[in-house]
Amino acid sequence: MKKRLIQILAMTGLVVLVALGCSNKKIDTAKVRDAFQSLSGEARQYLEEGLTAIDQSNYVAAIKPLNKVAYLAKLDKDQRLLLKDTIAKAGANAAKQK
Repeated sequence: MKKRLIQILAMTGLVVLVALGCSNKKIDTAKVRDAFQSLSGEARQYLEEGLTAIDQSNYVAAIKPLNKVAYLAKLDKDQRLLLKDTIAKAGANAAKQK
């Protein structure tokens, strides 16, 4: 019983390590731009500001304008998920930069 528990814990730990190590932190800004082509005005300006910062690997500066897009723009479900994922990846990359 104890041996079985150790094996299960070891396998669970291995799966967690693989998941954390292989997570894709690369942000495809072209994909984000394509998804938000209908965006206009101030929200479009903030989106471009955030994506330009990501293109320049300045993830810390990208988070604030992308969060503003989330509050200003009326987004559909797919856009909301993509923006949330982009902000999360930018935050993870920003944490690595510090």
